Amino acid sequence: MTVYRYDGSQKTPKNYIGVRVAVSVNGVLQQKWFPGVTGECKEAEELERQWKFEQQLYKSKRMGERKEKPQNSAYVTGVAGIKMKFVASIKRRNNNVYHSYAPMFIISGSVNRQKFSKKYNIKTLGFDMAWFKACQYAADKYGSTRLDYMLEKKPSVQQFHLIYRWQTEHGGHVIPRDRLPNELLD
Repeated sequence: MTVYRYDGSQKTPKNYIGVRVAVSVNGVLQQKWFPGVTGECKEAEELERQWKFEQQLYKSKRMGERKEKPQNSAYVTGVAGIKMKFVASIKRRNNNVYHSYAPMFIISGSVNRQKFSKKYNIKTLGFDMAWFKACQYAADKYGSTRLDYMLEKKPSVQQFHLIYRWQTEHGGHVIPRDRLPNELLD
């Protein structure tokens, strides 16, 4: 609650009596005093609702425009919650183990303590369509109306050369070159 009532028994400058509204909006503390009021103050409660609404607008805007923190990772796309990498799937046939690799966009995170994860195969959908579907899914999950903003952050398909090198040299994976996105094979 951001409406504070002072009846004189609290320690305040000059034994203040009244109501104070204090809400942080976009990192700036906004406050207003209503002196002499001892009971309910409708004007203070209305001001609190207005400032809380403003606070929520700024929060939504920041969440929609948030960027991924800079990391030294080949998998970073520039949009928080969306990564790109080769995903291995293991298949077993006649007591033999086969590893299959697919370039994918991986969306993962949580909303209201509910975790989610989804993958979009770039090899089957194509780079552009996989990116569109990944952004659309992320926007639906996060409740963001900033789909256009996310779509503009599309990484270069060339980044898969770096990911390929990283996963084969440092990750110990044996990924056939034909598993690169089709846009790189042309």
